[in-house]
Amino acid sequence: MALNKYSHKSDRIANLYRAAFYLAKGSGEVALDFLKKSGEKFENIKLTNEKERLYWAEKILDRYLLLK
Repeated sequence: MALNKYSHKSDRIANLYRAAFYLAKGSGEVALDFLKKSGEKFENIKLTNEKERLYWAEKILDRYLLLK
């Protein structure tokens, strides 16, 4: 599926990418906001250290690639 900047569905999918990006950069609060806007559910997200942030960033990016 090609993303369309005028599509709400595409914007929700793009929010997954944004969430992964901000998690990888270390901004968990912003990432969680984008994750909420995406509408996708991830159980038991813990962001207490860098290793966990990078793990969840990868998981979110995997979901983005799957949906894209």
